[in-house]
Amino acid sequence: MTLQLGYRFDLEDRAALAADSAPYARLLSSGDWTYADPRPWTPTGWWHIRNQANMGSCRGHSLAANARLCGYLKAGKLDLDDDGTKNEPLEDDFSPMWCYLMSQRESGIRGDSGATIDGGRKVGVKHGVCREVSFAYPSRYTTSIPRGAANDAARFKFARETLFEAGDAEKVFDWVGSGQGAFDWGKIWPLPFVKGCLLKGMSKSARGGGHATAGIGLIRGEDLIRDLPQMKGEVKPDEPLLVCANSHSTRAQHAGFYYVTLNGLNEALEHRYTTGIGLSDLSFPEVRRLSFLKRSQSGVDRL
Repeated sequence: MTLQLGYRFDLEDRAALAADSAPYARLLSSGDWTYADPRPWTPTGWWHIRNQANMGSCRGHSLAANARLCGYLKAGKLDLDDDGTKNEPLEDDFSPMWCYLMSQRESGIRGDSGATIDGGRKVGVKHGVCREVSFAYPSRYTTSIPRGAANDAARFKFARETLFEAGDAEKVFDWVGSGQGAFDWGKIWPLPFVKGCLLKGMSKSARGGGHATAGIGLIRGEDLIRDLPQMKGEVKPDEPLLVCANSHSTRAQHAGFYYVTLNGLNEALEHRYTTGIGLSDLSFPEVRRLSFLKRSQSGVDRL
């Protein structure tokens, strides 16, 4: 059997995902997508890369990342621990461990052996996602869930879910670029990266383990070239790129992030082991809608 790294593509219930998915029609043309760079060293950056360490908890991290982005889109930088300081790396995050364990329960998976996209989707819609302060990430795998985590999670539920399939790459870019939420996806791993962090294409016969990550923003090729000059011959300056946050610490790929072209995502979505969804409309106690119309003088959107 193919080595598993955390995303259990062999147990994925794609029929359930398709049955419960709401259809998604593109909202914007590509020229109207919001290019808001979440990486921490940029003017609009606010994202913190996490480290799943030796656990197969990537599915938990990708679901928590989706909740974090949706919370941010509704309320701005989060103060989830209510201490008056926003956007703390751990205290103001959602709990990947809750997401991992509950995803496993939904799919009937035991032990530290990964989870499915569908399992996580059910968690987000049925149970919600609790905060890190209610269930902190442990140093090793445990099935013990703290008291109060379930009640906390019920405050943060997704109301909408969309399945993205082969041919839907532009819909994915539109989903992220129109502020709907993150692209929560599982696929083979490692991906065939160009220069360590760029996915430009993928063979249908590609093999590997399974890993889940989240696409959280869009940048242009010129933004990547500015950070990594060696990418000058790999992307066009005006080319849209999906920014994906990994959970392998800042030592992985490009300080913990990797990038996907439209063609790269199209080919990845055609692979039989790829499953991608969008979750949106997160319930949230205090709502402050962000404007997608404010632009800096450099043309980079400021949130």
